Amino acid sequence: MKARFRLRKGFLRKVLRRIVWLAYAIPFRERLSAALEAMEPPKRILVLAGAHVGDTVITTSIIPVLRSAYPEAEIGFLVGSWASMVIQGHQDISFVHIVDHWWHNRSRDSRLRKFLHYRKTRKAALPQIRDTGYDLALCVYPYLLPDFMDLAWKAKIPVRLGFSVSLFAPLATATVEAPSSPFVHQSAIQAEVLRPLHLDPQHTAKRKAVLPESPPSAVQELCSLFGVSDLEETRYRIIHVGCGDPRREMPLDFWRDLASELSRQVTLLFTGRGSREAENIGAITSGFGNCVSACDKLSWQGFVAAVRHAEVLYGVESMAGHVAAAVGTRSVVVYGGAAGVARWRPEGPAIVMTNHVPCAPCNLPWGCETMDCMRGITPRDLIGMDSQTQPVLIRSREPVHTANTEPGQPGRK
Repeated sequence: MKARFRLRKGFLRKVLRRIVWLAYAIPFRERLSAALEAMEPPKRILVLAGAHVGDTVITTSIIPVLRSAYPEAEIGFLVGSWASMVIQGHQDISFVHIVDHWWHNRSRDSRLRKFLHYRKTRKAALPQIRDTGYDLALCVYPYLLPDFMDLAWKAKIPVRLGFSVSLFAPLATATVEAPSSPFVHQSAIQAEVLRPLHLDPQHTAKRKAVLPESPPSAVQELCSLFGVSDLEETRYRIIHVGCGDPRREMPLDFWRDLASELSRQVTLLFTGRGSREAENIGAITSGFGNCVSACDKLSWQGFVAAVRHAEVLYGVESMAGHVAAAVGTRSVVVYGGAAGVARWRPEGPAIVMTNHVPCAPCNLPWGCETMDCMRGITPRDLIGMDSQTQPVLIRSREPVHTANTEPGQPGRK
């Protein structure tokens, strides 16, 4: 069944790309690669992302590479409005463009409304991008959609690099194949888009997610929450129970048991957004001392500052683990196997708890009824791991490939 689905999906991709190839009359145009061969060191580079918050944090790993390879270049970033705060104020980003692609829009609007909103934001961003005068565009998302290669083409950016799997790949100056190994991290996959530039390894070795330093106002948000004048003497750990898909969350009893154990030793800060997560945090912390709810009480910068100054972050498969990795905070997180643990793990001082099951990765965004890849993990498992200091480690009750190696290299634990 899975093989048949992949075959149909691959056939559909080929048909759609062939339609693009003909619609843009590419067979009758000049050789696209000529612009790449003649390119001087770019003065302005546009990174086209547009995915969710966690994906955007991962994508920032390409910035140190670009800054190292092209120190004089100005870097622009295209993001969805839902993730724009990730790169706002970033010291290495000069331009920010907002396009809300309908594919990644998690609002409750209909698909038609999402598409119309996408067209509206795209129309507003196009002249901004064209007037900025980019020399190089990098479409970093290695899937059929969302794809902004047509936007880069319409903005007349001369050199456009992307992945061959994307919908508008025929419009690219050059494309690369996305690594198929399940052990290659998403940030390493995105960095493959740079391969046609033939960068020195000393530049590509600097790949790491980076977030701006926390301003004093963000730290003050935390101080106000804890009722202290500074954070120097404040010990706390973060529990982030929510994620973009509730089906990847752990039961409330799981977090309640964890809070019961940890709140005796250290202050717990519960982070999240929205009424549902606020209710969940209230149910988890009811009757416990040493628990502080930060749900809807912190700005994005305040949240990043909270993660940066925490001893440990506990959570699930969400953006919180990637934020912790970017700021160097240890995390212990529970992952399901649907999308591939080694690919989507936090690339930093993290321990990922998962169950090794033969059906993983299933690539089912909705998961399955039993979710055996997550069930059976206990709060005691997380507590037992929170003192580990390995760079990245995947733990399971059965042997599982571990990411405690160089990105893309399989290992055993």
